[in-house]
Amino acid sequence: MKAKALTISTEKLNGRFYTPEFIVNNILDLSSYHGQSILKKHVIDNSCGNGAFLIAIVNRYCNEFLKTRNDLLLLSKELSTYIHGIEIDNIECQKCIQNLNKIVEKYGLNSINWDITCADTLTINKYNGKMDFVLGNPPYIRIHNLGNSFNHIKRFSFAQSGMTDLYIVFYEIGLKMLNKNGVLGYITPSSFFNSLAGKYMRLYLVNNNLLDKIVNLKHFQAFTATTYTTITILKNNRQHKTIDYYQFENKNCFPYYVDTLDIDNFYICGNFYFAEKRKLNELRIILNYHTIKDHFAVKNGFATLSDSFFIGNFDFDEFTIPIVKASTGKKFRCIFPYSKGKLVAFSELTANEKIRTYYDTYKNLLQNRSLESKNDWYGFGRTQGINDVYRCKYAVNTLIRSQSDLKLIKCDKGVGVYSGLYIITDVPEIQLKEMLYSEDFISYILLLGKYKSGGYYTYSSKDLKNYLEYKYSQRNSLKNEQFAIFSNS
Repeated sequence: MKAKALTISTEKLNGRFYTPEFIVNNILDLSSYHGQSILKKHVIDNSCGNGAFLIAIVNRYCNEFLKTRNDLLLLSKELSTYIHGIEIDNIECQKCIQNLNKIVEKYGLNSINWDITCADTLTINKYNGKMDFVLGNPPYIRIHNLGNSFNHIKRFSFAQSGMTDLYIVFYEIGLKMLNKNGVLGYITPSSFFNSLAGKYMRLYLVNNNLLDKIVNLKHFQAFTATTYTTITILKNNRQHKTIDYYQFENKNCFPYYVDTLDIDNFYICGNFYFAEKRKLNELRIILNYHTIKDHFAVKNGFATLSDSFFIGNFDFDEFTIPIVKASTGKKFRCIFPYSKGKLVAFSELTANEKIRTYYDTYKNLLQNRSLESKNDWYGFGRTQGINDVYRCKYAVNTLIRSQSDLKLIKCDKGVGVYSGLYIITDVPEIQLKEMLYSEDFISYILLLGKYKSGGYYTYSSKDLKNYLEYKYSQRNSLKNEQFAIFSNS
């Protein structure tokens, strides 16, 4: 079991996920890499792998060139002059060159002096300011898997916030490679829309008016790994301040146009959100809503960091409470070694022989958790939720696709909650249910765009509180308006 946990796939370590041909062609089309205009234009894939993008690029270049002339010597020279690639892995680099040679053979060409460099793109700057197009699928590697590249990464402006992923740095690298009218087209994770790591990147894109098109693939999986992706098209020297937003049509594997958005539509509270303009306008109101008086507290349930130990069915009742698993609505018992929010003395807890035996059996397991305090090894891993046990609350799950997935469970005093959120409020239960069991709530969660496998969406305690406070204020405003009308009639 331990060995399995330490195994990291080659794909994860190298960030290498091969790009399907339909994605490559979509990116080239959206980036306007087509027609006679691509001739004598510099194009680079700065993480080219075995050449998925460069194969399509070379095909298009040859086809366009041969439409107007049949000078194979000149075509050979232009291919070596205007087509560029960088790949860190030597084996992949050689595969790329072999694949390109196979492509040009059908046009009667051979012995092309390809400009495909085997190197770490993080250290290359000879292409800066020279490229008309930067196109590709950058590597996706989290900071804890970056190894020796970590110091290189932290020198980049886009990598100064949060748990950086290498693909974010490749946006900065790609932008530096562009000339004053250049176009960048990437497929990457969509996590930069709202992650802390993407903070400076988002700000830079907005301040420099670079974002031209977004294709949100949402739950569509373009790769074998579970990665939620977006196609992003950036342009230098844009004359307009709007972007075109597309969604992905799964059946035909093609982006379809949804709406044209202003920056104020999609850049909300420092994050990116994409949908029809009408929906985004309401989302902006909800996310920016500030209440004078809080009517809802929304918090995370217990974090024991060892549910298998603390939660289940026991042959003792002392120091246990009923608990609700918010994600499923199921009820269990939970060891609760607390009194008035404080951890009881271990000697007091284990005065019961059955409890002592149980703790002795699993002591090593409990001590090896990532604890806030090593002295509290016999308590929960985190203190969240403990002080609210003896308050009435509503457990709610955070993984939904539709209204039917929502589970709102009333919990009496003395009942704990885990694996989800809980709500504390004086608002009547019927009103709370009306606000949550609604299409408005589902639409709001979908707009947040926090994707999970199986077509599900998730949300945070802050997301839920924002929605409830706003909807409750709306409800009260409507009541006041109706009362005023009634009073004046």
